[in-house]
Amino acid sequence: MPRVLIVEDEPAAARYLRSMIELKCPEFSVVGISGNGKEALDEIHRSKPDLVLTDARMPVMDGLEFVARLKDDFPQLPVVIVSGHKDFEYARRALDTGVVDYLLKPIDPARLVEVLSRLGLLLSEREAARRAEELLRFIKGDPCGTGLPVDPEAVFRLAVVRSGGLPSRYLLDRRSDERIVCEEAFYDFPGRDSRERICLGIRRQLGSEAFTVLASASASSLVTMALAAGAPAFTTILVWPDFPCGRALNDAVRDACLALDKLIVAGQSRIHFAPAAQSQEIAWDRTFADRLEFALRESRRDLLEAAMRNLSDSWQARGSPLVAVESQLRRILHFVLREAPHADSSVAANLELLLEKALAGVRNFEELSDSAWALVSKAAGADDPDWRKSDIPAFFNAILRFVEARYSESITLGELSDRFRISPSYLSKLFRLHGGRSFGESLASIRIEAAKRLIRENPEMPLKDIADKVGYKDPFYFSRVFKSLVGLPPSDFSRSKKAGLPLASAVPDASAVPENPFP
Repeated sequence: MPRVLIVEDEPAAARYLRSMIELKCPEFSVVGISGNGKEALDEIHRSKPDLVLTDARMPVMDGLEFVARLKDDFPQLPVVIVSGHKDFEYARRALDTGVVDYLLKPIDPARLVEVLSRLGLLLSEREAARRAEELLRFIKGDPCGTGLPVDPEAVFRLAVVRSGGLPSRYLLDRRSDERIVCEEAFYDFPGRDSRERICLGIRRQLGSEAFTVLASASASSLVTMALAAGAPAFTTILVWPDFPCGRALNDAVRDACLALDKLIVAGQSRIHFAPAAQSQEIAWDRTFADRLEFALRESRRDLLEAAMRNLSDSWQARGSPLVAVESQLRRILHFVLREAPHADSSVAANLELLLEKALAGVRNFEELSDSAWALVSKAAGADDPDWRKSDIPAFFNAILRFVEARYSESITLGELSDRFRISPSYLSKLFRLHGGRSFGESLASIRIEAAKRLIRENPEMPLKDIADKVGYKDPFYFSRVFKSLVGLPPSDFSRSKKAGLPLASAVPDASAVPENPFP
């Protein structure tokens, strides 16, 4: 309750004023009576009253001098002058010193009630504002504040309210709303940026439903500001399931803000009463990666866009939160920058900033799809008119030269795809498209040609050794493959070389090719 100090040199007048306050305004308490301005200054330093009622004419230090001195140390302390002067000039001088009101003697009880009621509202608003500042210090992790009696063990309801997408890490946010709203047991504070508010409610004074209604009203205010600024106007509200005490507000608000980020879905206004139950991370899809690889290697802008549009459709179907979309898009960009023959190096240098810009202003999944595709297209260099001139044959020839140099080793399609950082399925497509046959057929052809050279150069070398040198551990299997490709067994080929005879004109019989000769 507000505390009043009476400054009056006449004891009878002081007692009358005190009794009138106690009778007519019981919500106020009189903390003391001082006989003059000098005594009052000492008492104010000691008892810290919320309001002063002082007589104008007093010994030692009169009312106007007292008020002038008081304002030096306590500029916000409201003072009401009580005087028998009806002189307008005196009243004007009193008000000039900072007096908030002027009561004439004899005091009209109705007028006293009117003045104190108005000042009571003012004091309540001031105390609420100061208490809100103290709470804000708790939220920021700085409990050493104004010294108001904010109980660090008091329990609060907590909600975080946000309009639009994720908070910025790199873009400058010009705050336009620094308001601290205080409504009885409800407090509404600025959040991490101008699109976010942090709501607190004193739990024992404010029920769950009333608190949720007030938090929703805060969201409506953010929507109004967003629409005026042409920004995304969907809102996400997280009503925190726990009830933190004052000293735990900093940790609770931090956790609630991070949890809120995982709930934001483009274009969807939602209210949540608990954090996400499980991780929202989107798994890496190998089939999708194969589509990207093929589109990049073949410089097919249409296929690249189709893959991204299909992915965006899956985000919408799942209702994927923006934080999960951001994570997957980041991985896609790294993949594209690594695999694209003509990747844009400027994207690699500014990836995080460009990623944030791409997602910052999206209003719905359609805009999200457009932004994601625009960024991936830029990263791949697909906006360049010369993108279709990518040198795919040169890439395939590099793979073929590697196989020709390592044919004697145990080479598999999987190992080769790892070596060149492409998928096995895409590698198979390259061999058929640019080599005219499968990987297994190409490897077998290279090995058999090498075997023929060895036989010509070393006709006395045992076929078992020749098979081993060209990569076949089983000489019988080597013979079957050799005959299927050359048209005669390696032993006949060897004998013809020893005798210096021309080879029989033999055409490989397709029906004689062993089952699965190219593992």
